[in-house]
Amino acid sequence: MLESRISIIEEDLLEAQSVVPEKARPLVALHPGAGDPQRRWPTEKFAAVGDALAAMGAQIVVIGTTEEKQLVEAVVTNMKAGAQNLCGRLSLGGLAGLLSRCRVLISNDSGPLHLAAAVGTATVGIYICFNLVTAGLPTRVHHRPVVSWRVQCPICGIDRSYTFCEHRPSFVADIPAEEVIAPALDLFSS
Repeated sequence: MLESRISIIEEDLLEAQSVVPEKARPLVALHPGAGDPQRRWPTEKFAAVGDALAAMGAQIVVIGTTEEKQLVEAVVTNMKAGAQNLCGRLSLGGLAGLLSRCRVLISNDSGPLHLAAAVGTATVGIYICFNLVTAGLPTRVHHRPVVSWRVQCPICGIDRSYTFCEHRPSFVADIPAEEVIAPALDLFSS
């Protein structure tokens, strides 16, 4: 097997259901955070993806750690459709339980992206080309990478494939929202 798998226990599902009760609409999660700011796609683009999925009937939740509170709030605020802010509201097990109930997760290259894949949830992952090679999910049936091929620092122009600089701007900000919306809708509809 190419992909890691973890099992969800009843306690994790119960925690997730206490925060996000079961509804008739399919659940979709957005995760705008990432430990490295270079891997963060703009929050307004996450909001556009959330709105497109909500228009298709999805119930949108936005996840993140307490350190990612501003990112999560920005996505929820920028969405025209309603979305539930789950910032810091679930344990790791509860997050796994929630993700196992989602039809799809749209996320930067981060822990929740890999956790969603491990519980069997379809994903749209936003990657810097370097990270796709080293940490990308290996299959494509349920996992769609969207890749930024930017290798020059947006601030100083240095080619980061050869050397480093001290700047930490997003290397994925240039990815248009439409490039993420299309695979997200495809996975949501399948």
